[in-house]
Amino acid sequence: MRRNLFIGILVSVMVYMTVTVISFFLEKQETEETIELIPQILILPPEPLEFHPLDNPNIAEPTFQIKIQNEIEDEVLEVVATLADAKEYIKEYGEYHDDLYIYNIRTKELVLKSNKND
Repeated sequence: MRRNLFIGILVSVMVYMTVTVISFFLEKQETEETIELIPQILILPPEPLEFHPLDNPNIAEPTFQIKIQNEIEDEVLEVVATLADAKEYIKEYGEYHDDLYIYNIRTKELVLKSNKND
Protein backbone atom coordinates (compact mmCIF):
# COMPACT_ATOMS: atom_id res chain seq x y z
CA MET A 1 0.00 0.00 0.00
CA ARG A 2 2.77 2.40 0.86
CA ARG A 3 4.65 1.37 -2.22
CA ASN A 4 1.67 2.12 -4.44
CA LEU A 5 1.24 5.49 -2.77
CA PHE A 6 4.91 6.32 -3.30
CA ILE A 7 4.76 5.29 -6.97
CA GLY A 8 1.58 7.33 -7.46
CA ILE A 9 3.16 10.44 -5.94
CA LEU A 10 6.36 9.89 -7.96
CA VAL A 11 4.43 9.55 -11.23
CA SER A 12 2.32 12.61 -10.40
CA VAL A 13 5.43 14.71 -9.70
CA MET A 14 7.07 13.54 -12.96
CA VAL A 15 3.94 14.37 -14.98
CA TYR A 16 3.67 17.78 -13.29
CA MET A 17 7.33 18.57 -14.01
CA THR A 18 7.00 17.44 -17.63
CA VAL A 19 3.93 19.60 -18.20
CA THR A 20 5.63 22.59 -16.52
CA VAL A 21 8.79 22.28 -18.62
CA ILE A 22 6.85 21.84 -21.87
CA SER A 23 4.59 24.82 -21.13
CA PHE A 24 7.65 26.94 -20.26
CA PHE A 25 9.31 26.21 -23.60
CA LEU A 26 6.07 26.75 -25.56
CA GLU A 27 5.49 30.08 -23.85
CA LYS A 28 9.10 31.13 -24.46
CA GLN A 29 8.80 30.21 -28.14
CA GLU A 30 5.56 32.25 -28.49
CA THR A 31 7.20 35.26 -26.83
CA GLU A 32 10.16 35.12 -29.21
CA GLU A 33 7.81 34.95 -32.21
CA THR A 34 5.79 37.97 -31.09
CA ILE A 35 8.94 40.02 -30.50
CA GLU A 36 10.09 39.33 -34.05
CA LEU A 37 6.75 40.51 -35.46
CA ILE A 38 7.08 43.98 -33.94
CA PRO A 39 8.79 46.29 -36.44
CA GLN A 40 11.74 48.21 -35.11
CA ILE A 41 10.99 51.90 -35.51
CA LEU A 42 13.13 54.67 -34.17
CA ILE A 43 10.96 57.51 -32.94
CA LEU A 44 12.77 60.82 -32.69
CA PRO A 45 11.49 63.82 -30.72
CA PRO A 46 10.10 66.63 -32.86
CA GLU A 47 12.40 69.47 -33.74
CA PRO A 48 11.61 72.72 -31.92
CA LEU A 49 9.77 75.30 -33.98
CA GLU A 50 11.74 78.42 -34.58
CA PHE A 51 9.74 81.40 -35.73
CA HIS A 52 9.41 85.04 -35.00
CA PRO A 53 5.94 86.42 -34.20
CA LEU A 54 6.26 89.03 -36.92
CA ASP A 55 6.89 86.34 -39.55
CA ASN A 56 3.49 84.76 -39.01
CA PRO A 57 0.35 86.88 -39.48
CA ASN A 58 -1.71 84.50 -37.28
CA ILE A 59 0.30 85.38 -34.18
CA ALA A 60 -0.64 88.59 -32.45
CA GLU A 61 2.12 91.09 -31.86
CA PRO A 62 2.46 92.34 -28.28
CA THR A 63 0.85 95.78 -28.06
CA PHE A 64 0.37 96.57 -24.38
CA GLN A 65 2.61 96.31 -21.37
CA ILE A 66 1.53 96.19 -17.76
CA LYS A 67 3.93 97.95 -15.42
CA ILE A 68 4.12 98.36 -11.70
CA GLN A 69 5.21 101.89 -10.85
CA ASN A 70 5.74 103.34 -7.41
CA GLU A 71 8.51 105.04 -5.45
CA ILE A 72 10.39 101.71 -5.15
CA GLU A 73 9.64 99.86 -8.38
CA ASP A 74 9.26 100.69 -12.04
CA GLU A 75 9.24 97.46 -14.02
CA VAL A 76 7.28 95.68 -16.73
CA LEU A 77 5.29 92.78 -15.33
CA GLU A 78 3.55 91.50 -18.44
CA VAL A 79 3.36 92.15 -22.17
CA VAL A 80 0.09 91.24 -23.88
CA ALA A 81 -1.37 91.47 -27.37
CA THR A 82 -4.80 92.95 -26.68
CA LEU A 83 -6.33 95.51 -24.38
CA ALA A 84 -8.80 92.87 -23.22
CA ASP A 85 -5.90 90.71 -22.00
CA ALA A 86 -4.40 93.70 -20.22
CA LYS A 87 -7.72 94.51 -18.55
CA GLU A 88 -8.05 90.88 -17.50
CA TYR A 89 -4.60 91.07 -15.90
CA ILE A 90 -5.55 94.29 -14.08
CA LYS A 91 -8.84 92.71 -12.98
CA GLU A 92 -7.00 89.70 -11.56
CA TYR A 93 -4.13 91.50 -9.82
CA GLY A 94 -5.45 95.06 -9.43
CA GLU A 95 -7.15 94.32 -6.15
CA TYR A 96 -3.74 93.66 -4.60
CA HIS A 97 -1.95 96.63 -6.19
CA ASP A 98 -2.99 100.20 -6.79
CA ASP A 99 0.09 100.94 -8.84
CA LEU A 100 -0.44 98.87 -12.01
CA TYR A 101 -0.45 100.77 -15.28
CA ILE A 102 -1.18 99.72 -18.86
CA TYR A 103 0.91 101.39 -21.57
CA ASN A 104 0.66 101.15 -25.34
CA ILE A 105 4.06 99.89 -26.49
CA ARG A 106 4.04 101.76 -29.80
CA THR A 107 2.92 105.19 -28.57
CA LYS A 108 4.21 104.88 -24.96
CA GLU A 109 0.89 106.40 -23.80
CA LEU A 110 -0.83 105.48 -20.58
CA VAL A 111 -4.00 103.58 -21.44
CA LEU A 112 -5.36 102.48 -18.07
CA LYS A 113 -4.35 102.33 -14.42
CA SER A 114 -5.52 100.27 -11.50
CA ASN A 115 -6.57 102.01 -8.36
CA LYS A 116 -8.22 99.97 -5.65
CA ASN A 117 -9.00 103.16 -3.72
CA ASP A 118 -11.21 104.57 -6.52
